[in-house]
Amino acid sequence: RLLVVGSVLGTAIGVLLGAFGAIRQYKPSDSVMTLAAFVILATPVVVLAVAAKIGGTYVNQAIGRADDPVIFTTGEITPGLSTWSWAGLTDRAAHLVLPSLVLIAVGFAFYSRYQRSAMLDVLGSDFLRTAQAKGLSRGRALVKHGLRTALIPMATFFAFQFATLFVGATFTEKIFSWNGMGAWFVDSVTKNDVNAVAGITLLVAILVLLAGLVSDLAYAALDPRVRVR
Repeated sequence: RLLVVGSVLGTAIGVLLGAFGAIRQYKPSDSVMTLAAFVILATPVVVLAVAAKIGGTYVNQAIGRADDPVIFTTGEITPGLSTWSWAGLTDRAAHLVLPSLVLIAVGFAFYSRYQRSAMLDVLGSDFLRTAQAKGLSRGRALVKHGLRTALIPMATFFAFQFATLFVGATFTEKIFSWNGMGAWFVDSVTKNDVNAVAGITLLVAILVLLAGLVSDLAYAALDPRVRVR
């Protein structure tokens, strides 16, 4: 759930803000998003996760909830709570906030840069001017034709990143004490567990192959020119 929430929201936010930044090129909003993206990209994930953890601890102390935190900085659920009770589900969602924000921030920084570049290439295209000349408003032309075309290269990035992310959130899982496959991989290497390392490596290979298939299907869905009839 951590990886799905982080990757999907990070990708969606990055794509939307990247396209918005291209449309608003060189405006203050574009400059702010560009600066934020470059700062995040230049910051190691370890530093982002630790900074988020320190920030959550500071907020809890500032509002007098150090012993009964509002923002959880470690673990997946408070010990003693039933996993599928309403209190348990709410508690799990609260534990999900900080590590998800780290993954969302990384996804935003990565995808917004690529989407902005792809969208800028599309904005001056003849088919957009033709669509507007036929009566489509600029907004509809940008969404229906411009954004769809600019999403084509993003399909490959998302497919492969989503596949490898299942074993790629190592630092986030370790710092926030989540029992994910990335943390398991590190522990397996530390303990010289050859079978676990081989199994995880095999899973990564299978996921990469499946990502290639998903990427091809996404290309066909977004670009009619590559469809095989």
